[in-house]
Amino acid sequence: MPKIPTGIWAIASHLKTLAEVDQFVTSASAADCWSLRRPRFSTQDTLTAIQKMSQHKPLFTHAMADWAELGASGVICGAHSLPPATVKKIYPQLAVGASVHNDHEIDAALDADVDFLVYGPIWDTPSKQDFLSARGLEQLEAVVKRSVKVIAIGGVQTADQVKQLKQCGVHGVAVLRAAQDAQLLRELSQAFNCS
Repeated sequence: MPKIPTGIWAIASHLKTLAEVDQFVTSASAADCWSLRRPRFSTQDTLTAIQKMSQHKPLFTHAMADWAELGASGVICGAHSLPPATVKKIYPQLAVGASVHNDHEIDAALDADVDFLVYGPIWDTPSKQDFLSARGLEQLEAVVKRSVKVIAIGGVQTADQVKQLKQCGVHGVAVLRAAQDAQLLRELSQAFNCS
């Protein structure tokens, strides 16, 4: 089975230029793993970004299995991407995860034998506020007990939250807003690795 990094996963979302990639590489250096989500630049720049980012940290792409093949460690399948079972068949060398938010999605992902789940939002978050409510720690604990590695996501802004997630047994914690704040990301990483 491919290696799934433990610790803090910093998400690079909606980047528009390679300069923003460079800025992310600097600001998110304390993270244990990076994820590239919905890049907004050309195909060539996406390839350059993947190659540049994967030189520094394990890198996972969101929904872009073909891009992951070009230098990333794996892919996170979402509701609008290729199904995880298809990705695992086409790209057996990649770690394949699924972004899930409810029991139906969790069951489907586990039936597809994914390597990990990205589950949330745990707390309220601006990116999901109009269509997904916070799942909370109790629901997270139930997911963690399902015998699969879980990366918790959603509304994580403090070291105390990271410690709570770690106590629930998560394999990692993914952050989007905190990935833009180098000092906060260092604090979150220290909280994960010290708890």
